[in-house]
Amino acid sequence: MRTTADQLADVLDHWQSGTGPLYQQLADAIVALAESGSLEHGSRLPSERALAQRLHLSRNTVTAAYQQLRDQEWLEVTPGAAPRLGSLSRGVMALSPQDRFAQILVGQQPPLVAFNTASPPPAPIVHQALNNPSEFLGGQAVIGNGYAALGDIDLTRAIVDHLRASGIRAQPDEIVITAGGQQAVWLAVTGVASDGGAVALESVTYPGVFDAVAAAGARPMALPMTRDGLDVAAAAKLFKAARPDAAYVTTFHNPTGTAMSDEDAARLVAAAASTGTTIIDDRIIGDISLDGVKRSPMATFPGGRSVITIGGLSKVFWGGLRIGWLHTNATLAAQLRHRRAAMDLGGPAMLQRIGAKLLSDHYDQTLEWRMGELRDSLAVAMEVIGQASVDWEYTAPVGGPSLWVRLPDGGAERFAQRSAAAGVPVAPGSAFEVIPGAGADHFRLPFYLPAEDMRLGIKVLADKVA
Repeated sequence: MRTTADQLADVLDHWQSGTGPLYQQLADAIVALAESGSLEHGSRLPSERALAQRLHLSRNTVTAAYQQLRDQEWLEVTPGAAPRLGSLSRGVMALSPQDRFAQILVGQQPPLVAFNTASPPPAPIVHQALNNPSEFLGGQAVIGNGYAALGDIDLTRAIVDHLRASGIRAQPDEIVITAGGQQAVWLAVTGVASDGGAVALESVTYPGVFDAVAAAGARPMALPMTRDGLDVAAAAKLFKAARPDAAYVTTFHNPTGTAMSDEDAARLVAAAASTGTTIIDDRIIGDISLDGVKRSPMATFPGGRSVITIGGLSKVFWGGLRIGWLHTNATLAAQLRHRRAAMDLGGPAMLQRIGAKLLSDHYDQTLEWRMGELRDSLAVAMEVIGQASVDWEYTAPVGGPSLWVRLPDGGAERFAQRSAAAGVPVAPGSAFEVIPGAGADHFRLPFYLPAEDMRLGIKVLADKVA
């Protein structure tokens, strides 16, 4: 039977081909085993003396490595007992929902170039609105008690008009205004998934959904994907066999940038309706069409009355506005509106008023501007990757703001660690995977930044990380 020391010896052989003090390499090896799931939370590590003998290292080296891991809270130490892996380690099944989500967040100290998040900077109209809210709104910006707990009426009407323009026959009492798309996802999943039930997810998917599935007490179930996106025929068979409570899908798939045809989307809606599965159609990036083809909301197809549609302002205007929404039947909407109000009293009324005007008066022209910025950024990204001495592989996306990049030699977790150390963090594929290993050789590369930032970030990744 292979011991923990044997596993560490194998990993350390790889690390010792690099640079840095041996105690650091040993600490990194232990962290790598924990992050891969080879060592679970609570696993007992060898004593300092036993590990030093097995690895042919000085005891001082092992002592220094263990001390660093204790300082970083990877190890828990009880007097007289062997050290154990602490709360930072994860089990063999997958990253925790919180670990996944942390991979796509920018820390309190902004990096050189942040490639781990796919949220664009504010559009010019947002600067105008926030620099002088009263002028933008055409009247006093600060009114009333500052709360709009159940949603600003003008914003609700603007969302209804926006959804109707896309073909959804929305009514005001069917709208829930949320603190961005993330809260909409959380409310939708926890509102329809049952304790012990299944939520179907594409085999790689948006990391923010995992916490919602866990909060509902549900279990994720992987929908098969091909190189071109969701395998709709296989998904329909899986619906029939497993009858999941819900299926979460994105219009332009996050992170691969693929999309279903309207014909396939209609087939998926019909399959879900036949099994009582609620489709959650995340359209946060639904209008970010790089190939110029508009994809219809799933709620517009036969059987679509049971579809929950999610939208928001983050990708066209700015995520800092924290305005999203979901559309569902009036009964569930009423429940979720009050549930959201109990969480945070509905968010700032002033921002909701600004959001209403942005959506009603400035959406089309801002979307056109954003699409131009994204296409320019994508062109720069592909140019710099082509010029760099890297063997990254990707397929040009049909929509959305990201490239799903394959590393032929694998090791996306380690690549992400090195990229973060170089000041250009990326999100590894493991943050997106439903099936362990589905994203192990990929990382997500957003392309929403200005050309100079894209050039700098990719060059750092190519020169210092790859």
